[in-house]
Amino acid sequence: MVVDSAYYDLLGVPATATAVEIKKAYRKKSVQEHPDKNPNDPTATERFQAISEAYQVLSDEALRAKYDKFGKKEAVPQGGFEDAAEQFSVIFGGDAFASYIGELQLLKNLQKTEELSAEDEKEKQREKEEQEAKEQQENATPSAPISTSETKTDLKTSAPASVVETSVGHSAGNTTGNTSSRTDVTNSQEEKPKKKTKLEIYEEEQAIEKEKMVEHLSKTLTERLSILTESVYDTACKESFQKKFEEEANLLKMESFGLDILHTIGDIYCEQARIFLGSQNFFGFGGMYHSVKAKGGLVMDTLRTVSAALDAQNTMKELEKMKEANENDTPLVDKNGNEQLKPTPEQMAEQEQLLMGKVLSAAWHGSKFEIMSTLKSVVSKVIDDESIPINTRIRRAESLKILGKVFQNSYRTKTEQEEAQVFEELVAEATKKKKST
Repeated sequence: MVVDSAYYDLLGVPATATAVEIKKAYRKKSVQEHPDKNPNDPTATERFQAISEAYQVLSDEALRAKYDKFGKKEAVPQGGFEDAAEQFSVIFGGDAFASYIGELQLLKNLQKTEELSAEDEKEKQREKEEQEAKEQQENATPSAPISTSETKTDLKTSAPASVVETSVGHSAGNTTGNTSSRTDVTNSQEEKPKKKTKLEIYEEEQAIEKEKMVEHLSKTLTERLSILTESVYDTACKESFQKKFEEEANLLKMESFGLDILHTIGDIYCEQARIFLGSQNFFGFGGMYHSVKAKGGLVMDTLRTVSAALDAQNTMKELEKMKEANENDTPLVDKNGNEQLKPTPEQMAEQEQLLMGKVLSAAWHGSKFEIMSTLKSVVSKVIDDESIPINTRIRRAESLKILGKVFQNSYRTKTEQEEAQVFEELVAEATKKKKST
């Protein structure tokens, strides 16, 4: 019995709905109620936000329990819902793919890097100002100079020549000694290790965390493959293994960007398995061929990532120009000097939607690059570990190839595609408009 069923009613599910049923209902509702699908409905945005809030509560076991017992007031987090970095990870698969690819860090690292870079710059500026202030203070209060001629006169009149010579010689010796001492101090100061910036410390910490994550994922993948590698390993076992992961893929493909992620995982699994298995035959020439082919694919993926980022940047600049044109009374002219009409609110809204899609497209390409990097490290630990018997490694590679093909062959039916997240629609729309321009 729940004290408030409003969130369940928004998603159109009973209070007894499972997590999977809630997720499916949210997908359908988010697409149906999205403002872009209801351009003439002024309440569409409000409904869409309410649906998103309902899902964030009901998809979290702890928040759902609070909501069922106490209602909305106790269920909504005091600090609000997820920040941009957390929402970003939800857009690309969420927790469903965590055991395969770990946690995506792209946006979180970008935000943290920008923040720490600003802090380091402030610290550098503060140290510079302190050093300048110290030098100004030292220059403002110089010690009184001693006349050399007066000193020599005093020495000559107050002591014998031998004493004077001895004193002068001793003084010269001391001067040399002091200079040497000062040089040693300076050298010791220069030899001190450079203080690490906050950004450098953060990057080192992230590298350690990445290694831990890869280690954990490799153990998980080994256990996953052991279902087949530790079995009788006959045709029946291979078919059973394949069927098991076909069922899992059918659930994963419905996650946000789930099909793209599945295909990416499948591509890496098959690619790395072929490289390893090829290296066991024909003096390793087969593995060399697939390795070269994989490097070529990496170059293309890099170019696509950069291209998507630049495309998003250019769209953002266009939007900024449109906003500036609307806010400025100066007539808008093209490169030929012809006056142009100022953009309408509808054109501005369309450009904003286009920008959102292209930003997501760039984010996906960046995330895909991160996923591929992680997976290659994970697979390497599973099949390249020379402490493991070669027959076991061959079985792992063969099993990995079977799993990879299952993921590569995953697809959505027309009905399933309609249920896909609205975020994917935005990316598809942005890509379509890019090709037509």
